[in-house]
Amino acid sequence: MDEINSKNLIEDAVLCFAIGEDNEAKEILLHVLDKEPHNVDALRAISEVCLSLQELDLAETFCRRALTVDPDDLTSVVSLARILVKKGDKEGAEEASSKARILGWKEELASDSE
Repeated sequence: MDEINSKNLIEDAVLCFAIGEDNEAKEILLHVLDKEPHNVDALRAISEVCLSLQELDLAETFCRRALTVDPDDLTSVVSLARILVKKGDKEGAEEASSKARILGWKEELASDSE
């Protein structure tokens, strides 16, 4: 199975996650990332799954990988702030929250000018 339909697999993983099958969701997302290591959607999703599983270091690692691919991804920055709060890293969480606010304002301004 060389060709994968990552969008469908990510949707399957999100469904698994929604019904409480976190480990199954994680396995699907790991498969996607094995084939497409820079897939931001999969990186975001697995970060949330790991956060739910209380695998905080792994959640942070995947979230930071997503931000390496897209440093201005608002969703990933917000997730990073949530992860850092859970880890007790107040300073890091505040920094991520500030960046999220700025990115949110940029998105709002961009949509207002359209």
